[in-house]
Amino acid sequence: MQEPAKLLIEHINLFPSGGKVLDVAMGRGRNAIYLARNGFQVTGLEIDTEAIQACEDLVRKENLPVEIRQVDLEDLASYEIESSYYDGIICFFYLQRNLIPRLKEALKPGGVIIYETFLIDNHIKFGHPRHKEYCFNHNELLHLFIDYRILFYREGPNPKGTICASLVARKRV
Repeated sequence: MQEPAKLLIEHINLFPSGGKVLDVAMGRGRNAIYLARNGFQVTGLEIDTEAIQACEDLVRKENLPVEIRQVDLEDLASYEIESSYYDGIICFFYLQRNLIPRLKEALKPGGVIIYETFLIDNHIKFGHPRHKEYCFNHNELLHLFIDYRILFYREGPNPKGTICASLVARKRV
């Protein structure tokens, strides 16, 4: 299994002990597993059956508090995200702009969101992702959360060399 995201490791202490965290587009669950091993109650959203199975195997093996929901995030009408329910939300390398208002609504007042995904520069320099609409433009992520207290923001290469926008922000009480 891959290591959890460095941004998550650096800011995990911002989530309240034992809190509820939503992992959006969790993939094989590297971040969900890390959070659960650290005492958080995690809900993971993912569409890929193979990725879900890989995560479920670890969750069962270690008896971790992870609820996995198989959802098509692009079909907003097909699933519900509870309002003001989560103490934290994480999203790594997934961008769906019309989902962001729902994520903001799902976060409790005082809750923290950690978001990191491709910046347009990565598409321009490396051709990845193939479609530029899966990349944030300069300052776009910052602007989407300008009504939050910004705790950390960066645009540029992450430790692995991927050029991304990275944000840690707290919803105002």
